[in-house]
Amino acid sequence: MSVHTSSLGASIDKIENRTLCPSCRGNGRIVKPVTIEALVTESARCRVGRSDGFRFCPEPACDVAYFHQETGERFTRADVKVRIGQKATTPPRTVCYCFDHTVEEIEAEVARTGTSSIPDEITEKCRQGLDRCEETNPQGACCLGNVRRALKEAQAKVEQGSPVSATEPRESNEIEEDCCAMSSQEKPKTISRVDAGAVAQVGALASGIVASACCWLPLLLIAIGVSGGALSATFEVWRPVLLPVTFALLGLAFYSSYRKPRVVRSAAGDASGPGERCSTNDSVSNIEACCQPAGAGVSTLKRVNKVMLWVVTVFVLAFAFFPSYVGYVIGGGDTLAARTDVEKTVVAIEGMTCEACAAAIEKEIRSVPGVAAADVSYERREAVVGASILTPGLREAILTAIAKAGDYKGRFTDQVR
Repeated sequence: MSVHTSSLGASIDKIENRTLCPSCRGNGRIVKPVTIEALVTESARCRVGRSDGFRFCPEPACDVAYFHQETGERFTRADVKVRIGQKATTPPRTVCYCFDHTVEEIEAEVARTGTSSIPDEITEKCRQGLDRCEETNPQGACCLGNVRRALKEAQAKVEQGSPVSATEPRESNEIEEDCCAMSSQEKPKTISRVDAGAVAQVGALASGIVASACCWLPLLLIAIGVSGGALSATFEVWRPVLLPVTFALLGLAFYSSYRKPRVVRSAAGDASGPGERCSTNDSVSNIEACCQPAGAGVSTLKRVNKVMLWVVTVFVLAFAFFPSYVGYVIGGGDTLAARTDVEKTVVAIEGMTCEACAAAIEKEIRSVPGVAAADVSYERREAVVGASILTPGLREAILTAIAKAGDYKGRFTDQVR
């Protein structure tokens, strides 16, 4: 029993030690790798060789910013790109990193009005999904609990008649509250960068398909035996509008998928970014672990999103430029150039916008009883029609067929081919 109790006590001590700062023995809260990657300098990350498994130490008197719960490795204040407000004892003490608010700002507003509107402003921005706490706040979590605490402390000092002091230490080992003052039901779901790119991809594909519907839809309808001339004219009107929208959405999708993370600036105004180099004292293994391009640590979901983006791009371009190459895809029917057994005449056609229009018109002309063959050229804007005898009635039927194919007008030129 004593052995078992001793073993259990040792296990509890081991677990407890993992959550305590090795320097001040203060409680540390776990932070995600994205916080370390965004806020710790690249040279420091290269020195340690990892970004996972760290905890944040909020103790003001402790120089340790993050410590590893397994190995005890640590990052100090000097390794962090921003000034840590929880550890600061002199102004400015940042309390909200997403929207740049300080303790001094809250105290000044309380001194003037007795309260502060900053917590409500932050709450509203959180509801809009504008917060980026994991990437901007050293504690790696929402700052609103810290903001409300600063407000209460400032109000208490004003009520007690004591001056607001920027250097008064806070309670030791205080763990910052992670609270956005709203339930998961209250806070709306926002579209992440990956989701925004996916939405833009779908929009670009849909817009590109509709923009070229004036050409591919009539061909599809003809293939199943239905005339699509009226639809062609309808979609043609919207093509100049939909094509710019298509490429704008495609551009948004690329921006959402490939934009680099925002550079985080320190209190001194300098920036740490891709240009920062690893220390020459770093080991090769550490350099390989963290000194990689910004895209090296991209998640599997983002990689899939980028692959899908290029697939969608191919389809978007295929539909957007469909009118330009459809003639090569469709090919021509039986040519009239070598036929001498029919009477051939030329019909000028107005209203064609692409090769698909020519294919639709040609289909309608060939369906006219008495027409032996027909060649319609989009480039020449004309049709060559062959028949045994081109009677007035047949001529009228040919013009009617051209009009039936869409918003087209035919006119016999009396030229003979």
